[in-house]
Amino acid sequence: MKILAACGNDCSVCPRYTSLPYEKTGEELQHTAELWMKIGYRDHVVTNDEIACSGCRPENRCRYRVIKCCAEKGIKTCAACPAYPCETMRECFAVTRSFEPKCREVCSDAEYEILKRAFFEKEQNLLIEQAISYISELFRSNAGGHDTEHTLRVRRNAMMIAETESGCDREITELAALLHDADDHKLFHTENNRNARTFLEGRIDADRIERICACINSVSFSRNRGKIPETLEGRIVQDADRLDAMGAVGIARTFAYGGEHGRPLRESVQHFHDKLLLLKDEMNTETAKQLAAKRHAFLEAFLSELDEEMIDL
Repeated sequence: MKILAACGNDCSVCPRYTSLPYEKTGEELQHTAELWMKIGYRDHVVTNDEIACSGCRPENRCRYRVIKCCAEKGIKTCAACPAYPCETMRECFAVTRSFEPKCREVCSDAEYEILKRAFFEKEQNLLIEQAISYISELFRSNAGGHDTEHTLRVRRNAMMIAETESGCDREITELAALLHDADDHKLFHTENNRNARTFLEGRIDADRIERICACINSVSFSRNRGKIPETLEGRIVQDADRLDAMGAVGIARTFAYGGEHGRPLRESVQHFHDKLLLLKDEMNTETAKQLAAKRHAFLEAFLSELDEEMIDL
């Protein structure tokens, strides 16, 4: 799970971050201090105490005063600021990007990947924070299984699958997962992904918006039965959504939706046979297939117990 700094850095992968459970050994901190000088973040090798960081605190040194600014406004990250992106953050992003060529030059592949996720994706991280706020408001009054918690589980599933799929565009995948229900026909009367586009327009390029919308449009089970999405990102998000319709969560969501819409118990149970029990064989990625097998077995065990308890009724 990401731990975002006020500016959008991901502390959970930062080689300087030492708060529990991300403690670093003295050797690791020494290596980071040496790397910081090699990259040009520092003009000399600083001590382990100087390189270690326990997270955003008002008393911490911050070149752009981002920590203090967020504290004064009562927000955790710049994503919640109505003035974002301000000139200060634009400068912060530009300076961060200026170090990337040197990092590619002097770092190992593993070191560069860590720095990329820790620092060079801060804009994407803040965009994701904004997307979460947007869908939280969009689903604020929904409790029938297509809500914010469902969306966040789909996002978690998608990013877990993405870790095992080389060539995956993580930003496309994550935004498509977060916005996959933003225009669900069961919830909204919108056309052409209007809710999703309302959030995306002005934040990312037009071609990437179309890619995200294509992923979203390939998710719905009822509208895409038997169809395999053309893109890897679409296949991942489709799998991620279908996984959340299986297992214990899938059972809970089925009865939550049924209760919200006045369905009797047996009608909700029929939904298992119409959809949930079919999902295992429609997964696209190997990771999803493995996860689906366990969740499918749980569905079968539940139905067996339910049949026994409802016998003769």
